[in-house]
Amino acid sequence: MLKPGVIPNEEPLIRVGIVLPQDDQKKVTTFLSDMCDYEMIVDTLTFSTCDVASILFEVEDNAISFKIDGKKYEEVNKVIFRPVIDKSYITLDPVISGREFHWRKYISVKLPGNLEISVLNGNLFVVNELPLETYLTCVATSEMGAACPSALIEAQTVIARAWMLANVEQKHTNIGVDVCNDDCCQRYQGLNNVTGNSKAGTEATRGMVIIYDGKICDARYSKSCGGKMEVFENLWENTPLPYMKAIPDMPEGNEVPNLKIEENAKKWILSNPKEAFCSSTTVPENKLKQYIGACDDEGEYFRWTVEISNDELSANLRDKLKIDVKEVLDLQTRKRAESARLLKLGIIYRDFEDKEHEIEIDKDYNARLVLHPKFLFSSAVVIDKVGTGDVPKRFIYHGAGWGHGAGLCQIGALGMSLKGYSTEEILAHYYPGSEYKKIYK
Repeated sequence: MLKPGVIPNEEPLIRVGIVLPQDDQKKVTTFLSDMCDYEMIVDTLTFSTCDVASILFEVEDNAISFKIDGKKYEEVNKVIFRPVIDKSYITLDPVISGREFHWRKYISVKLPGNLEISVLNGNLFVVNELPLETYLTCVATSEMGAACPSALIEAQTVIARAWMLANVEQKHTNIGVDVCNDDCCQRYQGLNNVTGNSKAGTEATRGMVIIYDGKICDARYSKSCGGKMEVFENLWENTPLPYMKAIPDMPEGNEVPNLKIEENAKKWILSNPKEAFCSSTTVPENKLKQYIGACDDEGEYFRWTVEISNDELSANLRDKLKIDVKEVLDLQTRKRAESARLLKLGIIYRDFEDKEHEIEIDKDYNARLVLHPKFLFSSAVVIDKVGTGDVPKRFIYHGAGWGHGAGLCQIGALGMSLKGYSTEEILAHYYPGSEYKKIYK
């Protein structure tokens, strides 16, 4: 596994969690690209897979069970598939895409490298071990579509490599993996979306990262900043990163008003600044589907509107906050960050005994979590109440952007690449002051 703060001088192997214990999954099926391409290790026994096209693995009595040639194997602790031919892969089905997000769905994935299947906390646990550069080839066009210009593919590959090697978050090291396969880390869907473009992007940037003050940059990124980038400390730890600044996602010379001021934020969110690299003028949304990831929803990313009934919102607050909410009386945008995302959200509600209460929610992520059961696209919102009397029937969210907005804006970087900006220019725009450097061959 990767070690925090260590800059490797050669390509490392990484471990990616594909099916996690939290997925509550009891069954998964493997399909081999060619039946003789793998050896299969079952605890201490090694099997040839020459007569095995597919295997259904199930959890029984806190262990793995499966059948080969009619013979059932039970009480198995771990199964490992190891390729004997470099270009072989295993198709795994089903696998969650969009874990804990509004676009959650099940897909099948084609995975290169080693595959480990075990049981953890009573559920399936599947890990893919593979070289970092192979992983990055898959990430680039899992995150964004293969039709993107080469400058965008290369920039996405470089920041995915930097984020991985900076290894700051370590969200899943407690279960023995470097990252998971999904948006909470980086979107990895195996070979599903790999093309010549994604391979070329990895080869052209092999071993390249962005560095600041001798350290690999913690290169966070999101789908759309909405026109202005957010700073690190407003979203995560209160430790500013000098290469992650709140600057307009626009050509130099353009300015954005102070969005921490409520009136400015409202005007900004309800406007459509055409100069933004991520705007629907630069990247028309009717053409966006050809560029975004295969599992991304088709729709509006730069400016959007979502409605929610009072009943739905109240149910979500009961679920997420475990509070006794009968009805919501008001939602108040009390403090905003640099990009107009919420730092403080006030919620006035009435409980089932008709007593009035007030709570305050901090940070962008938490606001998105409570405002919608499917996790709101962004917290840069203007909120309208609909209905007569003191209890609104529903709330309308007018929003800007998609995701946290810090670091590289994927649709903005796409807009830059479509306008002819180079890989280096894209990286310099989103991570100002960083150095583009090769750390291994």
